[in-house]
Amino acid sequence: MKTTFLKTAILIFMTTIFSCEDNTNTNDSTGNDSFSCYVNGKLYIPSAGTGIGGGNIRPFAWAYDDNGKRITINSGGEYTLFINILTPTEGENNLNEELRNSLDYGSKGMVVHNELIFYNTKNNQNNGFVNFTELSETSALGTFECILYNDKGDELKVTNGKFNLSLDSKKN
Repeated sequence: MKTTFLKTAILIFMTTIFSCEDNTNTNDSTGNDSFSCYVNGKLYIPSAGTGIGGGNIRPFAWAYDDNGKRITINSGGEYTLFINILTPTEGENNLNEELRNSLDYGSKGMVVHNELIFYNTKNNQNNGFVNFTELSETSALGTFECILYNDKGDELKVTNGKFNLSLDSKKN
């Protein structure tokens, strides 16, 4: 009787352990060097790539330069998500300009693209925001959301965006 009970208990324990769901894909950007958002309701967490010669490339990079005149966040993976903000400040920063391309450092906006799509913020429109709760040369912490448009006027919604970037993620 004890043997049957022990075997049953072990079986239940092993089944529980091996059937637990992996919860690593969440939108909980709470640690250093984390970045995530939802793109049209689908969770997006940038994925790393492989560089020339096989070296790892970080899934995102950021720069706070020109003596605080610009911050840029660039991610990779299924999409490239590019955010550029001129004269960033702690608090809400509006994204209200169309970026000329995915590396436009002279405007305040966002682009999401890959080989098949290109969505962009529009000029003179409050497309969305980036809210910095912390911003310095060594770290950036905040949230963001935005509505972007393709050349046909179709919308792409970026929601519940979160980032916690440290000096370690500034360069690939």
